[in-house]
Amino acid sequence: MPKNTKENLLLAAVSEFAAHGYQATTVRSIVKRAGEKNLNSIVYYFGSKEELYKATLDFMFREAEKFREDIPDSLQKSFDAKTKLEMMIRFLCRAYYSIQNDLDRALYQLFIKEAGNPSPYFEEMVERHLKPPREFLCSLLREHLGPNISQQTIDDCEYSISGQILYGVLGRSLINKINPSHAPFEKYFEELAEHVVKFTMAGLEAYRGE
Repeated sequence: MPKNTKENLLLAAVSEFAAHGYQATTVRSIVKRAGEKNLNSIVYYFGSKEELYKATLDFMFREAEKFREDIPDSLQKSFDAKTKLEMMIRFLCRAYYSIQNDLDRALYQLFIKEAGNPSPYFEEMVERHLKPPREFLCSLLREHLGPNISQQTIDDCEYSISGQILYGVLGRSLINKINPSHAPFEKYFEELAEHVVKFTMAGLEAYRGE
């Protein structure tokens, strides 16, 4: 199905921003990659380069949602906290490591660039797209570990889970230096997810009943 001009511009912007970063990317380069001729098309559809960039960041996080397990909410509500924690960990591993096509690869690079050198717009994306999953993860930890666990322990457990997943993304260059023979995480992300689940749930058992 042919893409419309607005979608062409958005996808072209993802590729350009991922390759060159926000500052170095020009309106002209985006329009050229999109196969459009009118430089004013970005203003017409998005308002400005800045608004287009915010749209690409929003798109990046929304695309990650496709990796959630397709389970009806009515059924998920019947799951215990342990099961929901395991599902959440698997989702996060897929969201960060499942690279199925060129678009996924570009979005991955865009995230790395933003995390390493945040633009003025990234804070808004953090509030909208990163803090809510963290708060949900903390609520699952609270449910699983019980009401007597301190908030500091909940925060530390969340940090331990997120750290296992994010280190492979944000610390990739360091990992390649320390252990150059390590396989790229995206090559075995399903196995990685199961490892993180197993390692995490075993660690959480140490806190159960405290």
